Amino acid sequence: MHTLTKLELLSDLANKENLSILYRNLRQISLNKLIGLYIWDPIAPCILLDEGLKNNYRKNICTLAEELGHHFTGIRRNFMNTDTYQDLITVAKDETQAMRWATNYLINDAELTYAVSKLKFRSCWELADYFEVTQPFMWKKLGFRHTDIKVRSRDIFNVNLAPCNYNKKNNLLY
Repeated sequence: MHTLTKLELLSDLANKENLSILYRNLRQISLNKLIGLYIWDPIAPCILLDEGLKNNYRKNICTLAEELGHHFTGIRRNFMNTDTYQDLITVAKDETQAMRWATNYLINDAELTYAVSKLKFRSCWELADYFEVTQPFMWKKLGFRHTDIKVRSRDIFNVNLAPCNYNKKNNLLY
């Protein structure tokens, strides 16, 4: 039996929502800044992803999940048309909601609790590897989490970590 990859799960979800996923050279047309874009259209909504993401699985799924987050949480303002400070705030809120949706979809709280409490993962990179996401995406999840475990950035590196000992005689860390 074939277990679906996260990319396949996200693609299936987009399919069910009648969302096309198209890869284009977005970085070239956006001065190397844009790697994903959700375009709402009542007839043909789609997600545009930079074609360079095809070579970076983790960044691809994180970007696709965040763009799907825009679809599910809605967008209230065009990010390219921000004339006022209020417009900027609205766009920032939309981005936060989309990212929250994405982190919750790819990393649910029960799995995060299990990874920290049972598997004893104690660093962002270990958690990112386990969940197959980028480290910045993992940090976002840790900032959004709503569990009763302590995994704030100040906690994650201090929980049950043995101190590093230094042997002066041999100049060795052990």
